[in-house]
Amino acid sequence: MWKSVFIFIVFLGIILLQYFYSIQKIDTPRMKFPLSQELVTSFDMGLHSAVSSFLWIEARTELPFLREGYKQFENKLNLITSLDPKFSAPYAYTVMVLPNARYENRFNDAVKIGKKGTQNAVPLDWKIPFYTAVTYHLYLKNNAEAAKYFDIAGHTPGVPDLIKRFSLNYGIYPTEREKTIKIWETIYENTNDAEMKKRARDYILHFNILDFLQKNVGAYKEKYRVYPNKIEDLVSKNIISRVPEDPFGFTFAMYDGGIVGIQRKQP
Repeated sequence: MWKSVFIFIVFLGIILLQYFYSIQKIDTPRMKFPLSQELVTSFDMGLHSAVSSFLWIEARTELPFLREGYKQFENKLNLITSLDPKFSAPYAYTVMVLPNARYENRFNDAVKIGKKGTQNAVPLDWKIPFYTAVTYHLYLKNNAEAAKYFDIAGHTPGVPDLIKRFSLNYGIYPTEREKTIKIWETIYENTNDAEMKKRARDYILHFNILDFLQKNVGAYKEKYRVYPNKIEDLVSKNIISRVPEDPFGFTFAMYDGGIVGIQRKQP
């Protein structure tokens, strides 16, 4: 009996939330978003996560494309993530969709949400740091922040292999490699986070190994007039003594035009 009463009270609370929201939604000039965290928590009986999920079902369908509309969505998002800061879905969805909105500050708002989600969501959805990094790279042209968030995405449990390889090898192309090494050297020298310092050191080593191998592919080509078929040819032809071990566990491979890259994982 008590179980039935409890379930009835929960559903009654949800109905009341929707009722208050629907009434105030009609009068948007007076109050753009009527539900405050204090109001919700006063009668949700501690079911913050359940109410947060309920509110998100409606909010995710309303992500607008006008500046005025986004402010209303932002208020909803702040309430939802305040009720349940660990709820990853709102962060992941918003950081993916918001850069396609039509108002001026959408990119800065997207990375702000992405940073908040990366810090708070449990378990962390790889899409949050990944699309935060994409926004930093494509729209804000901030390669240093892009590198940091690609790194987080690449180390997130459950990240797909393709995304992991892309993220951990951000800036791998020969024309970008020197700049990428400098980014990680700057991070290494300025961070006080021991884990980030270790990762920065690994990235520096990773890209230096690529440079080392690429240089010796050039030496092989100069000596034999052709590129090696595989990285191991550098060892068998006494160009180098051994292939260095990659700190991320990747296997190096040869690609068209004598380019050294990462071995594609076989399906």
